[in-house]
Amino acid sequence: MKKVLPALLIATSVYAQDIKDPLLKKLYEKGILTEEEVAQLEKERKETPIFSVSDKIKFGGKAYIGYTYTDIKDGTDEGGFEIRRGYFITKYYFNQKDYLRFTFDITWQYHKENIDEGKELDIKVKHLYLNKDISQYIPNTQFELGIVHTPWLDYEEHSGWWFRSVVKTFYEWEDGAHLLPSADAGIDFKTKFDRFSAEYGVFDGEGYDHLGRKDKGDSGNKPMVEGRATLHLLGGGMKKPNPIKDQYLNISAHSLTSYNHRGSDDNLVVYQLHGVYNQPLFLVAGQYIKSDWYTGSENTGEGYSVNFEVRPLFEHKLSIFGRYDNWNSEGKTYDREGYIYGVAYRMSKHLIWIVNGITVDYKQGEDYSKYMITAEVHY
Repeated sequence: MKKVLPALLIATSVYAQDIKDPLLKKLYEKGILTEEEVAQLEKERKETPIFSVSDKIKFGGKAYIGYTYTDIKDGTDEGGFEIRRGYFITKYYFNQKDYLRFTFDITWQYHKENIDEGKELDIKVKHLYLNKDISQYIPNTQFELGIVHTPWLDYEEHSGWWFRSVVKTFYEWEDGAHLLPSADAGIDFKTKFDRFSAEYGVFDGEGYDHLGRKDKGDSGNKPMVEGRATLHLLGGGMKKPNPIKDQYLNISAHSLTSYNHRGSDDNLVVYQLHGVYNQPLFLVAGQYIKSDWYTGSENTGEGYSVNFEVRPLFEHKLSIFGRYDNWNSEGKTYDREGYIYGVAYRMSKHLIWIVNGITVDYKQGEDYSKYMITAEVHY
C-alpha cells in the first residue's frame, strides 16, 4: 500500500500537466472530476468553440490633463486648467495580427468660428482603419487602410521625443516646422526587421484634421507619397522601445511629396534626416528638415531641432529634459526659435507627472512663454 499511493500521486500529477484549462486542472487535482469527466468536458469544448470578448476587443487610450499659464510679450496673459488631449482607442481583433482600430481624438482648441469666445473641446476621428498582416507576400510587413498613421510622427514620438503631452514634435508643432499631423486618409505599409524598419504609403495629404477641406485654390487635392527608412544600429527595430530600459541608436531618412497640396496649385515637398541615441541614463536626438511649398508660406524653409533627456534618479524614473528648435522660413517673416525645458517623473506605466516651460521667439511676430503642469495618463 505504501508503494501504491506514491505511484498514484505521480500518475495524477503527470496527467494534470496535460490539462490545458486551468479550471478543469484545479477540479481534477482536488478530486472533484475524474479523468473520464475531464476528457469528456475537453471534448465538448473542442466541439463547441467559444471565445472571450476580452480576447477580441481591446480598449485603451491616453489623456493629457493639466494647467497652463501663458505670458505673451505684448503684455497680455492667460491661464487655466485644460483637458489638453484625450485619445480613446478601440481595437477588434480578427486574429493575433489583423484588427480594426477606431480612435476618438478630443482636443482643446480655440473656438472655430470666433477666437474671442475662448477654447472649447472638439471631438474628431483620428484613426479608423483595418490593419492586415501580409508577411506571406512581403516579409515582416503589415498595412493600414483607412484613416491611418503616417510614416513619421508615430515613429518619432516613440523613439526621439517622449513629451508629446506638453508640446508636439518639431516636425508638427505650429511654432516649429508646422508641417503635417500624424494621421491621414490613405494606405500605410510597415516593414520591420531587427536592424531595419520602413514605413511608406499613399495618402490624401490633407491630414485627418483637414479631411474633405481645401485651404486655397480650386485644383482639387491629389495624392501624397510619403516614406521613412530607419537603420536600427543596435537592433530593436521590431518593437516600440522602452526609454528607461532599452538602448538603441537609430538613423532615419524621411521624405514626402504632396501634389496640389490641400487644394492649392503647388506641391509640398519635405526632406528630413533624424538621429537618436538612448540608454536608460539619457537620450539625445537631433533632426534637420527642409520643405518647399509656395513663396511666402511659413511651411517653406529649413530648420533643425535638438533635444535631450537625462534620467539620474529613482531607477531612471525622474528625468530632466530640454529641446531647442530653429525654423527659417523662405521670406524670413516667420523665422522663430523655440525652447522647451522641464522635469518629468514616471510614477508608473499609467501616470507621468511633468512640470515644464516653453519660450518662443519670433523674428516678426508674437513672442510668448508658457509654464505648464501635466498629468499624462495611459490606460
